[in-house]
Amino acid sequence: MSKKTMSIAACIVMMLACCVQLNAQNKDIDKGKETLTKAMEQKDAAKRNEMVQKATESFQKGGMKREMYALIGDAFLDKKDYTNAQSNYSRCDKPEKKEGLKKLAEAYVEDAFSGDEKNEAKSIRKAMDLFAKAEATKEGARAIGDRYNEKGSPKALEYYLIGDAQVKIEQIAKELFEKGGDNEVKAAETYLKLKTPEAAKKAGDIYYNRNEFQKAIDAYLSGGVAEGIQKYADYLYAEHRDEEADNLIVRLGDANAEKKNDEANEKLAAETMKKGSYLLASKLYDKAGNVSMGDKCRAYDALVNFRLDEAKGLFGQTNDAAMAKLITDNEKVLKPLQDLGENLDALMRNAPQVNLIVDSVTGKSVPSTSDQKMQEDYYKSVRDQIIKNVNDVSVNYNKLVDVNLKKYVKQRFIKYGAVRNILDKETLTIKKQKQDVKVKDVIL
Repeated sequence: MSKKTMSIAACIVMMLACCVQLNAQNKDIDKGKETLTKAMEQKDAAKRNEMVQKATESFQKGGMKREMYALIGDAFLDKKDYTNAQSNYSRCDKPEKKEGLKKLAEAYVEDAFSGDEKNEAKSIRKAMDLFAKAEATKEGARAIGDRYNEKGSPKALEYYLIGDAQVKIEQIAKELFEKGGDNEVKAAETYLKLKTPEAAKKAGDIYYNRNEFQKAIDAYLSGGVAEGIQKYADYLYAEHRDEEADNLIVRLGDANAEKKNDEANEKLAAETMKKGSYLLASKLYDKAGNVSMGDKCRAYDALVNFRLDEAKGLFGQTNDAAMAKLITDNEKVLKPLQDLGENLDALMRNAPQVNLIVDSVTGKSVPSTSDQKMQEDYYKSVRDQIIKNVNDVSVNYNKLVDVNLKKYVKQRFIKYGAVRNILDKETLTIKKQKQDVKVKDVIL
């Protein structure tokens, strides 16, 4: 017999031996499965455990290792013997262990919603513990959330939050809002749990439309919703509650700074600067880390408020020598305007304060009637003085030639109601003669 023939024969023999061995192992595994099935039919615990041990021996004889514990765990799970099921799953290799514990967790979920409310909480806690051990916490929480949602239970939200099921949470919020009434508040609270800018805006809008402004602002701030903050700030400005509005914008700047969103603060500062609120803009630029623009805004604030020496110094620091020179060249006109501004400020400070009463239903601010009468009497007594000061503003303003300088000076005076009523808003020329000026026109 040739060597080649002998080699082929040897291979065949080996293959046959392997087949015989494999066949024998398969028989042992089949025998183990059969014994395991019979073991689960035993009512006597000792007898059952004895047969499980025999099944284990057959599995081992069939070449199985730790994977046999998955089969045993499944068998105990089918019989709702969760303790032994968990014990066997825990002896598996990691992939089979995770799979087994997840199946066991799902069984506890089924038990929890089987109608036995007494054991519901206990079964859910056990399920969540097993989902965690199976590294499937979020998946398990979402499944539990779905089951609670089917029951219409508010507990669904709790588990959707654990499961990071944002779409489901948003759906709950939407459904609550559609119910109306106090459910709108619950919807807003639910949106806020999402902790996203989009959800914060929806929550803020709900509160805003309900005139719950403080809650609206807190919601907008939580998500850095500039649009919402600005909307309420504009409302406050319209109500002449400028200090409150400015403080609100600063809070938004703080929120942006906490999130290291310098770009948002730069944008907010630029918009504020366009409105002529230079001091506020300077604070926002500082929060954005743009000290140069902050100094520039402080320079304009000094100019607008006729702190002329300070303005020249700040413009010098910002390398704007041209603006500093412009102020120096026009000081002869600016000084009288500075005096007029101080006069108007003093007259305004002496006016009786009109307190605003906030309507608890509409959120609108209504002036006190008695305060208004006191204020009217005051302005009757200073009517002629205010008219003279306003007319002098017009004369001196129109002596200025530089367009930019006129723009900043106009910003200083246009804030007075009397200036807006007696002078043209664009040119500050006199549009209403003394005999035509009513008391309401001279209110600063």
